[in-house]
Amino acid sequence: MPVFKATMKSLKAVLLNISIYFVIFIVFGDMTAWGSSSSTETIFEETKLDVVIIDNDNSALSRGLTEYIDKTQDLKKAKTDDLRVINDNIRFNIYDYAIIIPSGFEEKVKNGEFKDAIEYISPGTNSSEYLLTKKIDTYLNNIVIYLHCGYSKDEAVKLTNEKMLDLSNTTVTLADNKEEYHRSYFRGIFTFNGYSLLMMLAISISTCLLFMKEKDIRNRIAVSGMRFGKRNAGIIGAILLIGIALTGLTILAAVVLNRDTTYDKIALYSMNTFTLMFIGLGLAYFISAITSDESIINMLSNMIVLSMCFLCGTFVDTQFMSPMILKLAQFLPLYWYNKAIVFINNTPASNIICTKFLTYLCIELLFALVFFAAGLVISKKKEQYAV
Repeated sequence: MPVFKATMKSLKAVLLNISIYFVIFIVFGDMTAWGSSSSTETIFEETKLDVVIIDNDNSALSRGLTEYIDKTQDLKKAKTDDLRVINDNIRFNIYDYAIIIPSGFEEKVKNGEFKDAIEYISPGTNSSEYLLTKKIDTYLNNIVIYLHCGYSKDEAVKLTNEKMLDLSNTTVTLADNKEEYHRSYFRGIFTFNGYSLLMMLAISISTCLLFMKEKDIRNRIAVSGMRFGKRNAGIIGAILLIGIALTGLTILAAVVLNRDTTYDKIALYSMNTFTLMFIGLGLAYFISAITSDESIINMLSNMIVLSMCFLCGTFVDTQFMSPMILKLAQFLPLYWYNKAIVFINNTPASNIICTKFLTYLCIELLFALVFFAAGLVISKKKEQYAV
């Protein structure tokens, strides 16, 4: 019991670090999970852009186009007609899209020259901006067709607006509701937890083990008359309690922050997270075996965990990585943790407990054993050569 209490007290030295990484998890984990989450109900939903229009023509056609944009997008009032200022507003995301209707616009359209009749300003960073440009081209093309068919300007505008608005009200019904089309909030936040939990465990457990290796502490324990097995049981018990507490805290935070409506897979995400806990404990033991300097513990923890996060799909989705990097990532434990998360996300809850999922968990546990084994070898060599 004294060894257990001493190990737990040593945790006070890193409470600030734990708090920092937990806050990072709460803030940035929630942001990334919410930003990347999607559902089958909204995956094909049209995105409305903040659009400003500078109408220098003020004709029936330009007013008709403005009316169409107003009904399909979020039309904002331009505070200036200075193109440089508007361009800056677009670049700084104050607006998403700007339409400049020059003088003589109506005459150009009447002559069928609608391709270059309008100027656009957009960042060009997403498909919604491209689609809006295509919609405007289609709108103007329809106007030209109606005019060439003998309709008046007002009739052409009215008929085009009706047709285009009908198209905008199109709905999509998915006949195939596979789980893989839905990126859940839990997938995002538990993916980010691969970084936060490993950092918290690596730093906290390494520091506790380092404290218990101090010469003064070892001498006190040695003269206490406590048996070897009892001493190590106290240390192991404290370390496990710290690991379980930190892991449980991150899972609880994910549940509280959850933006989805279902919790049917939370037990499976938790199972994978507790498996990750053993990787964190093994990594902490490995790091504590390498060094007895607290500053180096922080440096090694950041180097190892951040490298794995960038290579294994925590910070950058694996679909954007080259096959060579993915092959390299297979030799890192966080890759299999993220593979298990994707599998949970893409599979119905009733089908997740299978050979494939259990294989992912076993591979994670094997990596944890590798870290523990490497730490034992290093510790033994240090004792052997009195390093």
